[in-house]
Amino acid sequence: MTMTTLQEPTLQEKPTVPRVIDSVSPTSGTRVFRDTVAGEWIKLRTLRSTYAFLVGGLGATMLGSLILYLLIQSYDKATAADKGNFETADPSVVSIPFVMFFVGSIGAMLITSEFTTRSIGPGLLAVPQRRLLLGAKATVAGTAALLAGLFFASLSFASAKMLVGDRPAPINPWPVWTDALPKVFCATIIVMVTTIVAVGLGTWFRSTASTLVTLGSLLLVAPAFAHFLPTVWQLRFGSILLPNLIPQLAGSNHPYVLSQGGAVAVTVGYLVLALGAGTISFVRRDVS
Repeated sequence: MTMTTLQEPTLQEKPTVPRVIDSVSPTSGTRVFRDTVAGEWIKLRTLRSTYAFLVGGLGATMLGSLILYLLIQSYDKATAADKGNFETADPSVVSIPFVMFFVGSIGAMLITSEFTTRSIGPGLLAVPQRRLLLGAKATVAGTAALLAGLFFASLSFASAKMLVGDRPAPINPWPVWTDALPKVFCATIIVMVTTIVAVGLGTWFRSTASTLVTLGSLLLVAPAFAHFLPTVWQLRFGSILLPNLIPQLAGSNHPYVLSQGGAVAVTVGYLVLALGAGTISFVRRDVS
C-alpha cells in the first residue's frame, strides 16, 4: 500500500486577493463641496417657503412702488414752498428693507427647517464635515439672494425712476437714470449679506421663529427705534444698521457718519460675527 503525503501549498500556489482599496481614489474636498452645494440647491428648490418668501419680496416691491406713487401725487399737489420739504422717492428706504427680510428669510429657512424636521442628522451622515456643510448652505443662500436681490432692486429703482420722471430734486434723487446704478448694486450686495447673516443666525438659534424675529428686529424694528433717539445717537446707531449701509456703500448723499470704507468694514463685520457664531454653535453643539 502506498501512502500519499499531503504537501502544504507554497507561496506561489496561494490564491491572491485583489486589493480593491488601492484602486479607489479619495474624493477631493472640492468635489465634496461641489456635490454638497448641488444638494443644497435641490433643498432650496423643494422648500415651499422659498417661493412664499419670493412672493413676499415681490409684494413688498409693488407696495413700495404704490407708496412712492402716492408720495409723488402729494408732491404734485403741494405748493412750491412745501415741495422743498419732501423726502426723496428712494426705494432703498421704502421697499428694500422688506425685501431684505423676505429674501433673508430664505437663507434662515435653509438651515432652521432641517433642525425643525430633524433632517439635519441624516444630512451630517452624508456630509460629516460640519464647516463644509455650513459653507455650502451659505454659498447657496448667498447666490440665490444675489439673484433675487438684483431682480427686486432693479425692479424697485426702475419703477421709482419711471414714477418721478423729470421732476426736480428733492423728490427725484437721480437727475440721470445711471445715477441710480450704484444704489442698485449696493442694495443687491446688502440683500445677499443679509441672507448669509440669516444663515448664521439660524445656525445659532436653531429655531425658525427666533431667527425670523431677530432678523426682523435688525431690519425693521431697529431702524424705527433709531428715530426716537437724540439726533447724534440716531445717526451713530442708524449708521451701523444693515438697511442704512446701502447709501453709505454707494457714497451718495446721506446723513450718516460712515465713509464707504467704514461701511465696507461694518458689512464684513456682520458676516464674520454671524457666520462665526453659527460655525461655533454648529461644530460644538449636538444636533440632536
